Amino acid sequence: MNLLLAVSAVTVSGTVGAQECEPGGSLFAPGEISLEERSEYRLALSADGKTAYYHVDSETPPYQAIYVTHLQNGHFGPGEVVSFSGTYRDSDPFLSPDGQSLFYSSTRPVNGGAERPDTDLWVVHRVRGGWGEPQHLGPLVNTPKEELYPSVTRDGTVYFASGTFDTDFEMYRVRRQGNHYTAPENLGPAVNSPDSWEYNPWVSPDGRVMVFASLNRPGGYGLGDLYVSFNLTGTWTQAVNLGPSVNTAKDEFHPLVSRDLSHLYFVRQTWDPFTPSDFYQLDTRCLWR
Repeated sequence: MNLLLAVSAVTVSGTVGAQECEPGGSLFAPGEISLEERSEYRLALSADGKTAYYHVDSETPPYQAIYVTHLQNGHFGPGEVVSFSGTYRDSDPFLSPDGQSLFYSSTRPVNGGAERPDTDLWVVHRVRGGWGEPQHLGPLVNTPKEELYPSVTRDGTVYFASGTFDTDFEMYRVRRQGNHYTAPENLGPAVNSPDSWEYNPWVSPDGRVMVFASLNRPGGYGLGDLYVSFNLTGTWTQAVNLGPSVNTAKDEFHPLVSRDLSHLYFVRQTWDPFTPSDFYQLDTRCLWR
């Protein structure tokens, strides 16, 4: 099932098809990755779905770290902190389409020194036996604001959110040129709006589909909802809410779509009363409802 076609059908007719779906999706890997006693955020899956990266918030060290786990005999084993994480506050893992690089957010120092007060974007590349040393994406990408939630296309373009928790967030992209990135480009009013937060972009490898979270956007179902936009000849279309098959009165964010576009994964959080966040999954045919 093509996500583009599914969402287009919802947009045009409102309800199409008779696919039976569990409203709001179902827990992903309960008791294996999604654990009741902790909060998990930003899932990244390998192309074959057998390796999962995610970050965990904890009240004890490491307070915010990236974990990895592998699927064996139909189940994910206990997660382990990846080699480059566990010292600073690391979050938002994203695997490049070729699986050779992992982009993430971190407060780690740049060129030594003290831990940063804000979060920057970093990347690690595969080396024989594991991952190499983290590399800062540079001063054109990273600013004194918070840079978070990287997503990377096949041509190396990085999409991310930038802002502060006291103001708001908007989404940007930077293009890869040799060993450097261009200056950030704001994605424009079709996806960014002045009175709400836009963040957590997932962009398809070809750069044509973007699913993202928006906070307090008018017409939404809850605090944070998931939206979709399409890149048509270089311009992003007006964002469309993914609807009640995905979005609830709770907070939905951190989307991921499987490589074959058949499954949508996301985080759901309850704030009042607070309950730890978990990962959910949804067959994208549910978007036909």
